[in-house]
Amino acid sequence: MRDTIIVAVISAMTSGGVLAFLQFLITRNDDKQGIRKSLKKLEKDGLRTQLLLLILLKPDEQTEILTLGERYFVKPPGGLGGNWYMTSIFKSWCDEHKLEPDWFKSE
Repeated sequence: MRDTIIVAVISAMTSGGVLAFLQFLITRNDDKQGIRKSLKKLEKDGLRTQLLLLILLKPDEQTEILTLGERYFVKPPGGLGGNWYMTSIFKSWCDEHKLEPDWFKSE
C-alpha cells in the first residue's frame, strides 16, 4: 500500500505535477517583481512630490532639499534615478542658491 502511494506521488510529479509547480513558482516570482516595481514607482512619485513642494514652499531649506534631491536623482541602488521633470526645477533651484552638488549631473 505504501509503495503504491509513493509510486502514485512520483508518477504525478513526473507528469503534469512538476510543470504545474514550476509554473506556480514562476508566476509567484513575476507577481513579486510587479509589486516591487509598483512600490518603487510609488516611492519615486512621493519623493518627487515632497521635493517639488519643498522647493516651491520652503526654498531656503537647503539641507532637506539636498537630502531629498540626492535620494531622488542618484542612480539605483542608492537612489531612484530621478527624471526629466524635476531636473530643470532642481537645477534652477541650485543656480538660485549658488549650489553645485557633486552628485547632481544634468546636461
